[in-house]
Amino acid sequence: MLSKDVLALALLASPAAATVFFEDRFTDGMSAWVTSDWKPNDMGTWTHGSGAWFANEAEAKGIITTDDLKHHAISAKMASAASTTSGKPLVVQFTVKHEKKDYSFCGGGYIKLLPTLDQAKFGGDDEYAIMFGPDLCGYDVSRIHLIFNYKGENLLKDEDIRLEYDDKDELTHLYTLVVEPDGTYSVSLDSKEKASGKLSEGWAFPSEQIKDPAQSKPADWVDTKRIADPTEVKPEGYDDIPAEIADPEAEKPSDWDDEDDGEWEPPMIDNPEFKGPWQPTMIDNPDYKGEWEHPMVPNPDYAPDTYGVIKKISTPALKTAVGHP
Repeated sequence: MLSKDVLALALLASPAAATVFFEDRFTDGMSAWVTSDWKPNDMGTWTHGSGAWFANEAEAKGIITTDDLKHHAISAKMASAASTTSGKPLVVQFTVKHEKKDYSFCGGGYIKLLPTLDQAKFGGDDEYAIMFGPDLCGYDVSRIHLIFNYKGENLLKDEDIRLEYDDKDELTHLYTLVVEPDGTYSVSLDSKEKASGKLSEGWAFPSEQIKDPAQSKPADWVDTKRIADPTEVKPEGYDDIPAEIADPEAEKPSDWDDEDDGEWEPPMIDNPEFKGPWQPTMIDNPDYKGEWEHPMVPNPDYAPDTYGVIKKISTPALKTAVGHP
């Protein structure tokens, strides 16, 4: 359920100065939004209201999914497209309330920011720049999805942005994403940070540095730390010592009959003189130079200001899947 849904895509020059490209508090209904008929026989409906319960009915106005076990997709056009966020932070913020949550609840309330879109057919195959929002299912799945499209590939975060058990309730929660032009990000729930860092360290974006392709380990580099003592020689006759010997304390049984039982042989036992295969003593290698470290150089492909998050964005869209497994 999306209730009291504040969807804002903003470019910030500073915390006090922002260009708001899209904002909808749903006080005037959902006239700005176009519902999708992506899967004609499997699409749920949207309605406008305050939900089943609220503190302030007017402030709680939002758009609501009304069908379980259905796909829900809806989108709106920005009044002016955010053709670039170069040099400025990008802020995506919205609220979600899952009113019908129970132990088996499965639901996701995602915002997708897209460069272009056939709104009437908006669905799961449309390419997007960013996908952001909660992904909840029973006790096992509890995370905030943040996926970026880079050169046509959807990049999932290496490690989930986990939600705590107390985060999975029926209350309204504010989800905030900030992407900085230097390639850093932060994700917050109810203004409390859940994750932050560098995009290149959390997703498969080009890293800041790469191994210098012009450098390789020198042929004479010695990285063997320990060697066999070259002054030590295997003792003469060492290999002639058998691993087993006949038990010197064994005696032929008194009732042994050589004609019936064959020639008696004493049982074999481990030879206490046998020391195993000879191995020389290991010593520190005087020529050891340490582990060779490949020199690093700046990655020419590292350019966070040109990542998929900076694509031309003209359409914010909501795509949800709400129901029970």
